[in-house]
Amino acid sequence: MSPDLYDDPEFYDLLNAGYRDDLAFYRGLADDHGGPVLELGAGSGRVTVALAQAGHAVVAVEPSPAMRARGAARLAAAGCGERVTWVDADMRALDLAVSVPLVIAPFHALMHLPTLDDQDAALRAARRHLGAGGAFATDVYVPRFACAGAAGAAGGPSAVRAERLGDGDLFVWQIHDAAHQVVVTEHRWDRVADDGTLRRRRATLRQRYFHRFELERALRTAGFTRVRTFGGFGRAPVTEAATSWVFLAYT
Repeated sequence: MSPDLYDDPEFYDLLNAGYRDDLAFYRGLADDHGGPVLELGAGSGRVTVALAQAGHAVVAVEPSPAMRARGAARLAAAGCGERVTWVDADMRALDLAVSVPLVIAPFHALMHLPTLDDQDAALRAARRHLGAGGAFATDVYVPRFACAGAAGAAGGPSAVRAERLGDGDLFVWQIHDAAHQVVVTEHRWDRVADDGTLRRRRATLRQRYFHRFELERALRTAGFTRVRTFGGFGRAPVTEAATSWVFLAYT
């Protein structure tokens, strides 16, 4: 079995180096609501540093030591590490005894919660840390798979792609288990060393995806009184063309 992607933050950052779609959305929310911002699943600090550079204090929750170290180094390099407090905690059991105006779980963070109990616990914890009039925001991708159904259920690849990445070739394929709403993404990055030998880096990403109304109901069950869903980070209405669902829920 390949190593978990979150145990290799350098590879994780390389895979996501060009992704900026969500930054203006989360930065705008922080501007509107003020801080400190509680970020669930801060990872290597991609969103965290954008918020800190905009002047916001951030409480960054991340259970992976490797990702926290990578994030702290990124913030130090950006000169804004003093605005961020890193917390080694699981979002399902978070209890910081603080109240904040904004909680975010960006970049599909909730898709790492495999069971209904996990999801409910994390959303209740987010709600518990919000003051009156506070907001919670998250995003997930719209679950569309190239060969969903028989191929995925049988354990075969549901999507395969190859592309150039840096000085190597990246191969990505997915195994889609439709019965359990789980997709496992395998990454292989092959490079040829100066001595002619092949060097391969591998990583696995496992996600439990959501459907729109499933997550809306979960947010309401967790105690959020108003839930808005958008078809992207520009807050456009949901349409069949949307590739991401963005959720904004209020206390």
